[in-house]
Amino acid sequence: MKLSSVRLPSCAVLTAALVLGSFASAADARPIFADARRQLGGEVSPYAHFLVARYAMAQGDIGTAAVAMNAAATGDPDNIELRENAFLVGILNGHIDQATLLSAKVVPTSDTSRFMVPMLGAVTAVKAGKAPAAQKSIDAALAVNSGGRAAVLLKPYIQALNGNWKGAVDASGDTALGDGDRDKLLIMLVQAERARIHELRGRTKDAEAVYTSLYQPGAAAFLFGPDYAGFLERRGRKAEARAVWAEVVAQSNDATALAALQRIDGPNYVKPALPDLKQSMAQALFLAATISFSERDSEMALATLRLSLHLDPAPERSRILLGQIHLELRDPGAAEAAWASVPVNSVYANEAILRRIWNLRARDQSEAALTLADQALARDPNHLGLVMEKASLLNERHDDAGALALIDARIARVGSDDFTWQTWFLQAMLYDGVDRWDKAEEAINKARTLNGTRPEILNFLGYGWINRGGNIQEGMELVRQALALNPKSGAMLDSLGWGYYKLGQYDQALVYIEQAVQLAPSDAEINEHLGDVYLALGRDVEATYEWQRVLTLGANDKQTASVKKKLDAQAAVVAAADKSVKVTALNETATPSQQ
Repeated sequence: MKLSSVRLPSCAVLTAALVLGSFASAADARPIFADARRQLGGEVSPYAHFLVARYAMAQGDIGTAAVAMNAAATGDPDNIELRENAFLVGILNGHIDQATLLSAKVVPTSDTSRFMVPMLGAVTAVKAGKAPAAQKSIDAALAVNSGGRAAVLLKPYIQALNGNWKGAVDASGDTALGDGDRDKLLIMLVQAERARIHELRGRTKDAEAVYTSLYQPGAAAFLFGPDYAGFLERRGRKAEARAVWAEVVAQSNDATALAALQRIDGPNYVKPALPDLKQSMAQALFLAATISFSERDSEMALATLRLSLHLDPAPERSRILLGQIHLELRDPGAAEAAWASVPVNSVYANEAILRRIWNLRARDQSEAALTLADQALARDPNHLGLVMEKASLLNERHDDAGALALIDARIARVGSDDFTWQTWFLQAMLYDGVDRWDKAEEAINKARTLNGTRPEILNFLGYGWINRGGNIQEGMELVRQALALNPKSGAMLDSLGWGYYKLGQYDQALVYIEQAVQLAPSDAEINEHLGDVYLALGRDVEATYEWQRVLTLGANDKQTASVKKKLDAQAAVVAAADKSVKVTALNETATPSQQ
């Protein structure tokens, strides 16, 4: 069984939607454009710039692609395709002013361009204070795509900006948006916007009626709770607001909600300000980008988020999403830059740092990740996520004792009431690593109490019982439950196979452990188990090969010592057998009857 750290899942790679090509596997962004200019030298043709842009996009380097594509469009101003692509990539890279200049001459050839040209026009008009132009552009965008979320969510605010308050809160067109789950969510978001518009106009009773129709304790609290709680605070209803914020925390542990609770309970309480129309429009675009990202349309998410940041660059949570999107588009360098731009005094600072750490770990830069974790813990030593991340990094360095000391110190300071199942799981791993099974079993049972259906928990406990020989059958049953939930886990197949090994059923053990090695060929522990099974079946040469392989797989000190001991024992057996054969041969040649 392989013990691994538990961390938030990452998203899958998405299909390109707005620009050229499809994204291939890529390392960090490189200075492709500058390299190409140096290598080409002298005058560079528009086509060469185009090829550089295409290659950069294939490498996930949107920044380079934007520069190169713009150079290509500038070098060949009559090329409609180049101008259109430069416009789209410019938006993706946040070059809004450049994209605006290009948009005036873009002849759209796709629905994406036909939608994005007026969307950009609406946003730039809003920022310039040109309300009528913004209205004209948003109407043009909706004419292209009447269900385009970004446009639908901007329209009420633009109507209000034009003084059309009645139109901004008109619900007569809601049914036209559709009746699917996606459409229902969009309608609810538009309704929440109407509540804010009512409040901006001073119609607080109308605003509250809408908020109370939307807000419900539970999952919906995360979507509509923050705005409703802010409204309640501005109305002087602090206790009611606190209850809503507390529900948001219970559902999501959201950083803004946690900060709101601290603000409400603090000595220098200040009510939150009501966002103005421009800030509200930026928030609407942020929500549209978030939904696009959740639907695996990362490029539309990025384009929409860039428009949001153009209207209001202040919200740090937008920087968090910006990094997530760049990472999804395989540009870890741009993701790092986005997260590093979040100030250390932001409520999102720790989330940004955790994402930077995960990014570094994924790029095998564990030393830099550990340094970043230490810096963050110096500022906030009790943050559970940071403590867990450093403990996991120490575990990777085979310093389980140091990781346990870190967690124990945190418990001594603030207790363990906020521990998640992941925290207890990690602590169980660490105790097992220092041969404290009693404490490991105690921790894993606490994890099981919090989430008893997690296959990792069932497998850990089951394997622990199997490996110690006390409750083998019960342990195997737990592992079977884990495999039912995760049938393609090499670690769990190994655990079940190890149970059969412990029962002396070596042929059955071989079936499962060979499958486990196929699924997890680089796992040192599984390979060691396979060697043990081979030895039990009399396949000594194969056993020796598997144990030798373990030494090439980054085994920890305990595994290395165990395998070396087995190899030494096997070498001794082979040496003794060779000696016996030689002695027999000498005796046979010396026997008179055989001469």
